[in-house]
Amino acid sequence: MTRWAAAFCLLLVACNGAATAEEAKPASGAKPKADAEVGYDIRRLRPRDGETLDVMFDRLAQQANDDGKQVAVLFSAAWCEPCRHLELELGNVHPASKIGGFRVLELKEEDWMGASRMNEFNALRKRWYAKTDSYPVFILLDAQEEKIEEMKEAIDRLSAAGVEPTVDNWFANVAG
Repeated sequence: MTRWAAAFCLLLVACNGAATAEEAKPASGAKPKADAEVGYDIRRLRPRDGETLDVMFDRLAQQANDDGKQVAVLFSAAWCEPCRHLELELGNVHPASKIGGFRVLELKEEDWMGASRMNEFNALRKRWYAKTDSYPVFILLDAQEEKIEEMKEAIDRLSAAGVEPTVDNWFANVAG
């Protein structure tokens, strides 16, 4: 019985900690402090019945713009080693002043392949990137959903400027 009581106490403490962390988040319209550490705002797009990918993407990109966020789109695959490294980087937190104004719309190949909807996946990707057989493809867009810069271009630009080519530095040093 003692073990159960200890487990119950731990559960209560954990739940209370989760509630406290939730209460500490800013309200949905509130802007975080410029020096606050935040995680990347990532939304994974998965197939939905009754909604094509292009309609879903346009809707979510418009919602991001309405929320004051600039959109980056990430095409990745679970089998891709560079994609896994990028996902690790996107799991970090950084100052809100560097990444807080961006929303990443992520598309995983497996989600769309599994639903037999790779034609939609590839059509959306071709809006900004002609090749369909390389990963990851990470593209920063403007408010009209036009390409500003692709990650590989950003790596070259940042490296030439002597800036470490990380996603947070890319977002903080956007060209265009």
